[in-house]
Amino acid sequence: MKAVCPNDLNHKKFITVAHIAQGWVVDESGNFLEVAKECTETVAQPDPGNSWICKECGAEATVSG
Repeated sequence: MKAVCPNDLNHKKFITVAHIAQGWVVDESGNFLEVAKECTETVAQPDPGNSWICKECGAEATVSG
């Protein structure tokens, strides 16, 4: 997979979506109280079908692969 900024080929950082799992502290009924750990595992890596936005200039990147 490769993302390319349409404005500048030297832009190499992008913002996209990955799905993660968090560790939560809950009460006896399973109600959320607080986050215990921000990220316990990655559930799904970034996907080429997601929107990828260049972190440098805000352009929507093209993604192949």
